[in-house]
Amino acid sequence: MNSRTFEAEIKRCETLLAEKSFSEADEAISTAVHINQNCAYAWYLKAKVCIGLLNYKKALRACKKAISIDRKNEYIKLKENLENFLNLQVDDLTIVNYPNKIDNMVVLTNGKNIGLLSERILTKPVYKFILDSIREDAIRNAPSGDDIFMKVKGLAENYIDLKFVENSSINRRRVMGAYGFKRAAIETNVSKTLQIASMIHELAHHLLFEIFKNTIMYVYQSRNTDTIEALGWYALTHDVYWLLMNEYCAHAVECHYMKLRNYESFNFVLEKYDDLNRDKVKRSVELGNSLAGDIIYILDGFFTKEMVEEIRLQFLSDRVILLKKDCEFESEVELSDEEKFSMINSILRQNLIEIKINFSYNELNQFKKMFEHVRG
Repeated sequence: MNSRTFEAEIKRCETLLAEKSFSEADEAISTAVHINQNCAYAWYLKAKVCIGLLNYKKALRACKKAISIDRKNEYIKLKENLENFLNLQVDDLTIVNYPNKIDNMVVLTNGKNIGLLSERILTKPVYKFILDSIREDAIRNAPSGDDIFMKVKGLAENYIDLKFVENSSINRRRVMGAYGFKRAAIETNVSKTLQIASMIHELAHHLLFEIFKNTIMYVYQSRNTDTIEALGWYALTHDVYWLLMNEYCAHAVECHYMKLRNYESFNFVLEKYDDLNRDKVKRSVELGNSLAGDIIYILDGFFTKEMVEEIRLQFLSDRVILLKKDCEFESEVELSDEEKFSMINSILRQNLIEIKINFSYNELNQFKKMFEHVRG
């Protein structure tokens, strides 16, 4: 056995795991395990790599192998967590195989279904499954490209339709973009750096929509439909406080990867209203910041340390002047899972009650038609 090579591959795997470069980490640990199959720590690293690649059954097998060599508490705890995750009820986890198919606005807003939003709150394992399902596309379909612009463009196109427009009617703000109904328009009359920022910002809007959509599917045990998508979009755009939450979330994700502070579109919405409740704005920002952390978890499967460095170099190449657009409500608060799940369900319930009481189905039906058109 070449011990120097084994140790080098273990070290390389640890470094790649820290950078969330799971495919490369898998190559390193596979080489290490091939060299020495009797090292418990190598099998433990193999399990962690498999988790990063969303292969939980393979991770459990690797973890059991580690325990068979050394019954270390850390290995046993990971095994128990994996078993608990894999033993969850099928109805909780098989999102795409839900038995119902709710595609009627009146059915969606009946008293029983509104009540379900209070009774069937998200759980941490179900929520993690939702995030991992969305994250899978970023990891498994990681696009390649000659430069960071093409890589980010490829990532965004895994999820949404992109249209690059010149001299568009998009509001003339520093981040040039608009998102709606799984489509985004990106202004081309700005630097590549700002187009990258715009693509990340609009993609964050979409991923937030995906989280809400999957939450609705879980609550109603329903397959995805145009009606469910319409409610998800309505909930994120109809009420000004949740629109602010939506914008703050997208900015927080953008700022994380672009290493800048810019909240211009959040401020743009805020300035349109002069009678907002400050406590409600603050609470919406806290939820937006917490959800941004979940979206960053999704995208970290794609944005390696090297790619973030490529973004920095693109900044330097474009000689972008960073015009900071601070936010007086900027927050680093991360809500507990229980608070976050309760607020998501409350937003959805609040919107359904409003629709039912005011019999305001027209806008929701318009959204449904838009999603029908996108689906083709």
